[in-house]
Amino acid sequence: MDVKTLYTLIAIADRGSFAEAGNTIGLSLSAVSMQMRALEEELGITIFDRSRRPPILTDGGLALTHRARDLIAHWES
Repeated sequence: MDVKTLYTLIAIADRGSFAEAGNTIGLSLSAVSMQMRALEEELGITIFDRSRRPPILTDGGLALTHRARDLIAHWES
């Protein structure tokens, strides 16, 4: 996991979709999706409920997003 991946996660949470997040941070939809799949595999959790369109954050995904915001705020300071 790297800081770029956390920024991507936060962008998805803020924008509500992988496509909008990608547009905001300058990544393709495919790149955003690949980053999130890799993050889920690395952490061993399901971050998004992909049965819905657009995918929504699971409870674990919401908790991770809150933690990511804290980490990014600390990193930026």
